[in-house]
Amino acid sequence: MLQKTFNDNAWGGAWYLRYFDADGTALGSHKNQYGKIYINSQSWSVLGGLADEGRGRLALDSVRKYLNTPKGIKKSAVGFNGYDPTKGGVTTYPPGAKENGGIFLHTNPWVMIAETMLGNGDYAYEYYNQINPAAKNDIIDEYECEPYVYPQNILADEHPQFGLARNSWLSGTSSWTYQAAVKYILGIRPKFNGLLIDPCIPSAWKSFKAERNFRGSRYIIEVENPNGVCKGVKSMTVDGKPIKGRLIPLAASGGKCEVRVVM
Repeated sequence: MLQKTFNDNAWGGAWYLRYFDADGTALGSHKNQYGKIYINSQSWSVLGGLADEGRGRLALDSVRKYLNTPKGIKKSAVGFNGYDPTKGGVTTYPPGAKENGGIFLHTNPWVMIAETMLGNGDYAYEYYNQINPAAKNDIIDEYECEPYVYPQNILADEHPQFGLARNSWLSGTSSWTYQAAVKYILGIRPKFNGLLIDPCIPSAWKSFKAERNFRGSRYIIEVENPNGVCKGVKSMTVDGKPIKGRLIPLAASGGKCEVRVVM
């Protein structure tokens, strides 16, 4: 019932609406002059399981078309141009700054995770690299933040100082990006009864290796991608023995497991 109600009322044709005012007016609609599309409505429709695969793909493609920039994904577009008392504080910022269409980094890893859930490791990894502080060394005069921590936000392309970061050390981005990178791109996810291996990587990756300490045991995981796919486990062996599915059973505490995965 919730899924049907959500899709009947919150779907705007190519992306999901953000919310409705008390009088029923929608924000985050193609009908709005400002604030036509918002990032979280699209990512969380997939993360929350309310969007089917078709609408989820359309919503994330709209994020890429209308919100993505080479320096990160914007929170919304188009930015409000002047104070609007009906919308409040968000309109006190200039277009492209902070919540008014800025690149708010906390929201970016949710799109990365959503992309892996729909099987697009190329986009997920691209979005990961776009906001990686360590990748900012060559543009540090523009970026103006430490290249070893995430800032809260980066000024977006509607702002004349596009690329300027602000409020470093003040963000939950690092934790969420870790979740996106390890649990969803590399696909190594702890479960109650074992360790799930479900990578969603760039198609250009031929292999990767990771080590994971989990419940007192050490798992050495090698993933091979001979066919250049983004997602899908073809086979998996644990200590040389094939297993069905993608879940590695719990090893004895203090032990070591050698895991080989072929995509």
